[in-house]
Amino acid sequence: MQDYNASSPSKRKRARDDILNASPPEEKRRRRFRSRAPQAFYPVYERALSQRFYVLTRTQCDTDDCPGEVFEIAGSTGNVYTVIIDRMPSCSCPHALKGNQCKHIIYILARVLHAPLDLVYQLAFLSSELREIFAAAPNAGDTSSPLDSTRGQRKAIEDDCPICFSPFDAQSPESIVWCRAACGQNIHQECFEMWAKTKMGSQVTCPFCRSAWEGDPEMVLKVERSRGTMQEGYLNVAEQLGMSTEREGAGEGGVWAGPAQAQETNRGMEATSRKMILG
Repeated sequence: MQDYNASSPSKRKRARDDILNASPPEEKRRRRFRSRAPQAFYPVYERALSQRFYVLTRTQCDTDDCPGEVFEIAGSTGNVYTVIIDRMPSCSCPHALKGNQCKHIIYILARVLHAPLDLVYQLAFLSSELREIFAAAPNAGDTSSPLDSTRGQRKAIEDDCPICFSPFDAQSPESIVWCRAACGQNIHQECFEMWAKTKMGSQVTCPFCRSAWEGDPEMVLKVERSRGTMQEGYLNVAEQLGMSTEREGAGEGGVWAGPAQAQETNRGMEATSRKMILG
């Protein structure tokens, strides 16, 4: 007897086609969309753009469908924090750990990645927004090995310093150093010293091509004599740079991170440094 309840081949094929042609589920934003910036955003935004920060390392953390990047930056007190830009940006600073949007995340989005303002004040992103941000962001710097014909040749002084992302002053060449050993990349001298002092006990190298630094023996000696220290559970280089360790701005007061978090922070920094793009 024929089973009339059984699915016919044509019905099974249509069902299979419906599954294959179905649209993927709509991606959900992990935090509520902000149609406009809240008033609390603007004081933090102003501090992010008026204070000087130093990007020490940056590492891609892309997935198949979503770009992302991890940054190690020195804050205005000299502490070194980890900022992750992905679907829900995060930072290891005390202010962010309390659930706030901190100046370090805003700095990376606005100054480093040049994200549009209507995305800078969001607390979470869609994959399409991250692709838009990273596609339009300035290049992180040429980390490839230089050709023999250009090895050791200085690049033109243009654009911004790739560590602090502030403009070069071509009228003050003494404030700029460059990699004589290989890639020829220009860097503010102050920024290079800052970066080098965070490399606890390691050889002073170019942040980009990682060649041993050449041509500035007195500066290298000064850097090697003054490395960073641990403060409040974070690597701190404020004393070496003559920076204040007092935090600026309400709501960003310090909390002691404790030995466990300090060790975890160090392990994360060491893992990041092994695969970093810059440094």
